[in-house]
Amino acid sequence: MLNVTVLLWMYQYLLARVSPEEFAVYAVLMALIAFAPLFFSVFTGGVSRYIVEAYALGKPQRVAEITSSILPLLAAASAAFLIVGLVLAAFIEDALTIAPGMEDTARLMLVLLVVNYALQMVTLPYTTGFHVRQRFVELNLLQVLRDVLRIILLVTFLVGIGPSVLWVVVASVVAEQAYLAVSVFRSRRLVPEVRFKARLFDWATGRKLVSFGLWTTLGQLANMMVSSVGVLILNAYGTALDVTVYHLGATAFRQIEAVIGLAAFPLLPALTAMHSLADKARLARTTLRGGRYGLWVALFVACPAAIYSREFVQLYLGDGFSEAAIVLSIFMGIFLFLGPTSLLPMLAMAMARVRDYHLAFFASSVVALSITLYLVANQGMGATGVALSLLIATGLAELLYFWPLELRLTGASWRDFMTAVLMRGLFPAIAASGVWVLIGQLHPPDTWLALSLAVIAGAVAYVATLAAFCLDEKDRSIVTRMVRKVLG
Repeated sequence: MLNVTVLLWMYQYLLARVSPEEFAVYAVLMALIAFAPLFFSVFTGGVSRYIVEAYALGKPQRVAEITSSILPLLAAASAAFLIVGLVLAAFIEDALTIAPGMEDTARLMLVLLVVNYALQMVTLPYTTGFHVRQRFVELNLLQVLRDVLRIILLVTFLVGIGPSVLWVVVASVVAEQAYLAVSVFRSRRLVPEVRFKARLFDWATGRKLVSFGLWTTLGQLANMMVSSVGVLILNAYGTALDVTVYHLGATAFRQIEAVIGLAAFPLLPALTAMHSLADKARLARTTLRGGRYGLWVALFVACPAAIYSREFVQLYLGDGFSEAAIVLSIFMGIFLFLGPTSLLPMLAMAMARVRDYHLAFFASSVVALSITLYLVANQGMGATGVALSLLIATGLAELLYFWPLELRLTGASWRDFMTAVLMRGLFPAIAASGVWVLIGQLHPPDTWLALSLAVIAGAVAYVATLAAFCLDEKDRSIVTRMVRKVLG
């Protein structure tokens, strides 16, 4: 919520004070740095998973062996990444479309982003202690403090020094490095076995991690094709306004995805332990419940965002950004297909079935990229074409492959999926959307107060429907415990 609030303020503040060309530089560089995981995922993909498994099986000495086997490979990858990034920064105006006069700013921003990411990767094994000990509340508190520091720095720079996209990167890098130092220190206190010893380096362990990571790398590439290539295509075939409009819609989509991911992430070590201990029935129940919860969270935000996208964009950005409403609505529609399989990526990781998931994800991303090139380069559909291609490709992939894959991995039936996930997961959104659409037809909101009241009215219907018709006995016990904890 902190991040979303500040992003809303930051985008509105910058777009009112800098040109679309300057803002597009930030959007393009963020899309470019999103490819950074490809340098490392072949080495990092299985680190946390196998360390958690070692502890679940009572083999703490194995943790030091895993760390010692992967750290030299990470160091080599980080060095190569730094070299490539710094060379690209030196010739950035030749590699990317950069607005005249923005070359030095873009170069500095890219250098900061490259150095920041390289340091994160080389220290990654030393941050796994939170996962092993499942100290996610503590980890989340540190992340909140990181974001608070970033927000303070960002507001100070933008208001105190002046509006510039450079300060967005500077604030993020400083806050990230402070968080990294604290989290590494604390993680090593939680799990002292996470340490490097040259004598424990083992090629067999390294090959096992790299083999696992090859498929996660394919998944990372697919994710980059989905989230970032669109910006680069628009940078080549569209306008700065296209890049800005698409970035706004994609950011809203990624923020909702991030919320669901943060909420679900503590389940990864639990799912890994369930699989290691062959508790398949519990694994299936957890996965189906996660899909239902994913739908509830995503559609609670996505439905009003799609229904009131035109009103929101008009109030937020004014005239000149009307296409952003269409892009936002299309992005929100993607959650209808992704929500039911919210835990599937983690399930594939936990069961070491990453090939089954990431190969198909890559294939669907190639389809999305092909449609994007056709709609943007040939049909001139701009940001709307990129968003529409993602909706089409994601919908087909989920319906034809990923939904059935989840059932195969868990052993659940289609009847279980329909009743436990789709019916209960969609019903609150259907009821609340009726309220939101009706208000939009009778009294279209034209002020922030009217828009807020309309959203709240539908949200009340959403929560009431969920509580009355969609919670099972386990859900109600969870809610009861939450309420008791809040009330003390």
